[in-house]
Amino acid sequence: MADSKGAAPASVSWRKFAFLNLTPAQYFVRLIPAIVYGLYTYSTRGPFQPPSCTSFGLSCPMTTNHISGVLERPEYYGQVLGYYTDLIAQSEDLGGSLAVFVDGMAVIDVYTGFKDLARTQVYDNTTLQQVYSSGKAVEGIIIARLVDQGRLDYEAKIVEYWPEFGQNGKEEVRLRDLMVHEAGVPALDDEDKLDALSWASMGDEEKFSERLARQPHVFGGKPTRAYHAITRGWFLNEIVKRTDPKGRTIGQIAQQDLMTDYEDLELYYSKLPKESDWEDRLSPMHDYPLLRLLGRLVLPQVIQNSRIFGNPRTLPLHRIVKRSFDSKSLTARTLTPKFAPWPRLLRTPEAHVYEGTSFSLKSNAHSLARLMSMMANKGGSTRPGEPNLLSTETYTQATTLHGTSLDEVTGEIVPLSVGGWAKTRSFYGEGPLKGVEVQGWSGAEGSLILWIEELGIGFSYVTNAFGASETLLGDYRGKTLLDRVVYARKSELGLLPKKKAPEEQAEAGAGAEEK
Repeated sequence: MADSKGAAPASVSWRKFAFLNLTPAQYFVRLIPAIVYGLYTYSTRGPFQPPSCTSFGLSCPMTTNHISGVLERPEYYGQVLGYYTDLIAQSEDLGGSLAVFVDGMAVIDVYTGFKDLARTQVYDNTTLQQVYSSGKAVEGIIIARLVDQGRLDYEAKIVEYWPEFGQNGKEEVRLRDLMVHEAGVPALDDEDKLDALSWASMGDEEKFSERLARQPHVFGGKPTRAYHAITRGWFLNEIVKRTDPKGRTIGQIAQQDLMTDYEDLELYYSKLPKESDWEDRLSPMHDYPLLRLLGRLVLPQVIQNSRIFGNPRTLPLHRIVKRSFDSKSLTARTLTPKFAPWPRLLRTPEAHVYEGTSFSLKSNAHSLARLMSMMANKGGSTRPGEPNLLSTETYTQATTLHGTSLDEVTGEIVPLSVGGWAKTRSFYGEGPLKGVEVQGWSGAEGSLILWIEELGIGFSYVTNAFGASETLLGDYRGKTLLDRVVYARKSELGLLPKKKAPEEQAEAGAGAEEK
């Protein structure tokens, strides 16, 4: 009895710890249900939530979304706002602003969501956001205004304004070439390992200017399309400082001219008005989860778009994502330079001390859509008492199609105007946008800054949720929003194809049967 009683507890104890003797394969088999559940919740929940929520459904924020601002003509534009709030509710977006001006008047001008993943800090009308390359749209407007004033000429060689630029194959480069990313300087070389390019080294403006001037033409002087993602603003500023009567930069002109001529604009390329604004007003940017990005690199698109394990609305990742992994490629040198190999390094305070107008603009959707609405009006003012943004002559010249060619950095063909904006009639899908000419630019995080002249639309979508790189011009969020805006505008103007009444459809069907 004693032996049997003594053996029983030992047997129970052994069963309790039997998992310690499992093989790795047996461990994996037992973990499959948990892995499948984790993958399912991770892939179907929006990416912009706390990791514990996306993976296990734990600690998910329970706050109610808010939205404030202006919505006019809701019978047309209400569905746009509905989709926008859905993006926030499904955590495909986190916080931001959306503004749509039609014929100079705001029909949508709203702020929604939160600044943080825990959803405790409201994103409101005082919030500013870095918009990365969307700032190039405003950069192009300021250059066009200098052309309008006779201080610059798109066809002039850059050496006419900046003689030191004319070396190492750049002697014949025109201002137009720089605007359309064909100046041959998409990236900067590290000339000396002891003096590697850094934000600190850019603080010596004279030395940095000399370094820019020395940069060799990547293509031996031949105009070749290669996206100047970061560098275009630096080179443009050297030209602008030499031609503006006050020696101002693009950012200073934006603040002193645009923000003075047009009320309620906020355009900051360098420092913010107050040092505290960096924390109080500027929303942090939340990066797309790396694990999810890696999954999208290896999983077939059909799985990514499935309703069970993905999102039907997402687009394939852009080819630049894979190209960026080759550190020696021109794509990697351009988009992930040594001084800023990750996008988050372009949004540190140090990165904004020296003005980088191709990536550093901090603004909001209202300000940007206001400017786009004037561009949709061919540069004309949209409010009584305000001056024109551009003359009709300069607007026509700047928006003339420069041409289409394959970009050596992005591997994509995007039609560009002389002023450096995208200008295309094949922007997104087969829906309402098909055949509609869209002009403007976008940011790496997903922001879109565009105008549509034929419909009188100025559009801006600004976000603090850094989306996956799906196309060179935005991702599915901004593109779908614009598609819905165009649908609303066409509906408002009676430009949508009319659906046949049921009796007409029946008659048409009967006629077909008789034939």
